[in-house]
Amino acid sequence: MSKKLPTAKKTKKKFYNKYIYKISLNIPGTSALRWYDFQKLMDLCIAEPSSKREHKWREKVISDVIDHKEMWIDLAMMMSSYESKSFSKRIEGDSVDFYTNDYKLYEQLGNKFPEYVRSRSQPKEGTENTILNSEKEIFVNELPYGQYQYRAYLKPHRLDANTRKTVADWMEKQQPNITFTDSIKNWLIQTSENWDRRYIHILDEKTMLMIQLRAPQLLGKIFKYTLNR
Repeated sequence: MSKKLPTAKKTKKKFYNKYIYKISLNIPGTSALRWYDFQKLMDLCIAEPSSKREHKWREKVISDVIDHKEMWIDLAMMMSSYESKSFSKRIEGDSVDFYTNDYKLYEQLGNKFPEYVRSRSQPKEGTENTILNSEKEIFVNELPYGQYQYRAYLKPHRLDANTRKTVADWMEKQQPNITFTDSIKNWLIQTSENWDRRYIHILDEKTMLMIQLRAPQLLGKIFKYTLNR
């Protein structure tokens, strides 16, 4: 009888600001992934007779891989069937964390290797797209000026000259719900460069939505401040 999968933890944010699924496997020999990709690891398992002798200083890890070669071959074949950019991995001792946005891969890893699964995390059903499309995070000990929840980069080059002046005057009136200095205002109106990136702090989601409605082309990347816990 196969081992029952551990209950998935519900996540409300992305891992590494990118992935919404995480599954951790505890497999003897995992450290070998620091030296070999999955294809080479599979070749190592198939070339068992000479492998241990050729890697004396890694003998313990290689021995663990060979002792669990069927599992490693199955895992290597599975992971090699996916594009490498569709997942990331983190190795610590005999544990490997897989991060992905591909639910099929996440589910397949759990169903194929339940006895090796240490933990797994996924969004609550129906929130996948919300989390996936959420803002990037900046972790801080305190919110800027004790209140602002967002940092938004401005892209005035997307606006024509007349629109810039009107938008700048409107933005100035939104203080203190945003930070908008005279320097930022003059830059927004006058800059002709599209590489110069400056940002403002925004109080909350309601204020950010107002700006997006008033000047949908103005805001570039948006980051949410998250307090360290």
